[in-house]
Amino acid sequence: MPGFFDFFGFGSRRRTAIQVLDQALDDNEVNRAYIDDGMRFAIYKWAEESARGGTPDQVLKDAAALVSFCVLGKAETAALWGETVAAERDARFAAVLANGEDDTFDARIIKLVLAKGNAAEDIRARVNLESVSLESEG
Repeated sequence: MPGFFDFFGFGSRRRTAIQVLDQALDDNEVNRAYIDDGMRFAIYKWAEESARGGTPDQVLKDAAALVSFCVLGKAETAALWGETVAAERDARFAAVLANGEDDTFDARIIKLVLAKGNAAEDIRARVNLESVSLESEG
């Protein structure tokens, strides 16, 4: 929700977007200690690019869901939100691995979480980190 100054055009759109991301991370059970300011700003920048002139709010919420899946792993995601949500997020993750493109929004998010060492063990096991690409380990 925009603040008073944002309403009149004096606030920071970036600050508001970061607040949206922080709330989405909280909603997705991601401890903020896992996501430092550098990660937040990178995700915001990529969301701005992905939103193509629109507001990045939904893109940031989708990013938070993917971050959550990467940090928590499939089993913890299923325990928190059920098998359906876990399967949806796993399918999104698997699509990135199958695609093989390293520069998509989702691929960047996954690589960022992996690079920071915050990914769950089952997520790390599925990605080939040696080549620094998102090729499936098979």
